[in-house]
Amino acid sequence: MITCEINYASKNKKGEWVCGDSIKIRRNEEKCVVSVSDGLGSGVKANILSTLTATMATTMVFNNVPIKEVFTSIISTLPTCKVRRISYSTLATCLMDYKKKRCTIFEYEFPLIFYFRDGELLNLKKIVKKVENKKLTISEIDIKIGDSIFLMTDGISQAGMGTDMYPFGFGEENIIFELKNLLKNKVEHENIVKHMIKLAKKLDRYSKGDDALIAGLKIREKRVLTIMVGPPEDERKDRLVVEKLLNSKGKKVICGGTTGQIVERITGKNIDVDVRTISKNSPPIGYMDGVDLVTEGIITLTQVFRYYENQIEELGVGAKKLIEMLEEADVINFLVGRAINPAHQNPLFTHDISLKFRLINDISKILEKRGKIINLEYF
Repeated sequence: MITCEINYASKNKKGEWVCGDSIKIRRNEEKCVVSVSDGLGSGVKANILSTLTATMATTMVFNNVPIKEVFTSIISTLPTCKVRRISYSTLATCLMDYKKKRCTIFEYEFPLIFYFRDGELLNLKKIVKKVENKKLTISEIDIKIGDSIFLMTDGISQAGMGTDMYPFGFGEENIIFELKNLLKNKVEHENIVKHMIKLAKKLDRYSKGDDALIAGLKIREKRVLTIMVGPPEDERKDRLVVEKLLNSKGKKVICGGTTGQIVERITGKNIDVDVRTISKNSPPIGYMDGVDLVTEGIITLTQVFRYYENQIEELGVGAKKLIEMLEEADVINFLVGRAINPAHQNPLFTHDISLKFRLINDISKILEKRGKIINLEYF
């Protein structure tokens, strides 16, 4: 199964607290919608209008609202500049359908979209439609692993405007040359978008220039991580959960001593404990054939949570490795046992609330905010 990796970066206009350009993302395991909007002007007013535009487009397209209805709603909602007779925000929305392996791009007065395949720029065929007397362009293309799409506001193309080197701005041709070179040298998309923003700042001499935003989308194989945490409430479900873990796609983690014992009993395999990884911060990790990581439970999960909340810097080996896997994964499946260990209860909470459940729930919310797809199953 494929997925769309999304990275973006932005810069504010000098003297402004917020960027006038916005990006909104919604995704599940079947599709992803990304909208980038460029607000007219800069600062708070532009940010409000671009956020409204991107949010409406992303939400409605994600929920399968017909595109004509989407843009009719947006155009009727947004004001138009009476002096310049242009919309207060522009928009580009990308819909990635993983099942159909199809990308659809909707553009409304949007500055720059580049689609690369095998390092070469593709010329997308655009269909023009009229919605409320406004021009809407639609492009469709079958996606392949390795494809890259870049959406950027005019703060990138107009960077350096008025300088001796780029009197009319950095321009589309120079952007294409830069992106081709970066892709050819296998630069990660996270670093590409950061580089383009740094370049725009440099060309604007860190003082002049508009705000800017660039989003880089990359089609690649989906990364799945499945974590078994704690024993099932009903012992008769032990085999079911263990088989669910071992038959899952991607990487697999056993989290908890009792959980590890259950997997050992069901599979007949042994966990080899790496005593070299024991520390004052946490117990050691272990290894098992067919499983990528075996860790202790509550201490490790607590360290993971505190790391994401910026409450801790020094981590045990288990927490470090688990965080690396969480960061790498696109889809994270938690198989959570309901059996409660009395030793793990916090006296501040009622007796029937497990600290384990709270940690998993809190970590899941954090990861969802970071763009991960989380699936929770309780046994």
